Amino acid sequence: MKKFYALFLLLFFAAVNYAQNKTVIVDKAWVSESEEWSDFTYSGKIVFSINPNDTPGTLSIGNYDFLYDFVDGKGKFSNKATYSAAQFSNPRKISVTTDKQGVLNSTYEGTLIFQSDRDYYSVIAVITILEKSDSVLGVKMRLKEGNRKEYAFSTKPAS
Repeated sequence: MKKFYALFLLLFFAAVNYAQNKTVIVDKAWVSESEEWSDFTYSGKIVFSINPNDTPGTLSIGNYDFLYDFVDGKGKFSNKATYSAAQFSNPRKISVTTDKQGVLNSTYEGTLIFQSDRDYYSVIAVITILEKSDSVLGVKMRLKEGNRKEYAFSTKPAS
């Protein structure tokens, strides 16, 4: 009976933590290479997941094609599936502004980490999260140095 009770509590807390995550899917995407924005698409859905219990600015990103392109394939992983997900960690808030429509633009600099069994790669990235009324409306991201590409996404809640 004790094992059943412990299992029940474990599942309950896992469900509560899962339900608290804000997961959004990219609706439209744009890329800028030289101050000029153009539409782009990747196979599959680009997914951003934010856990409100984590440090503000921390998020997870999922989509192999986008993440591979974002770091120009520099990870050189033995298991290419490592490009499928990355964690934006150790965010340091750079700026916060609110526009005329009440959209909060929070910009963070942090480490984008790709990790699986024996593979590990990290880069410094700058990510801006656009929020209004506790909803994520969009995300912008770029590498801090080197690559001049900047990506912008409008998002919708995952349902």
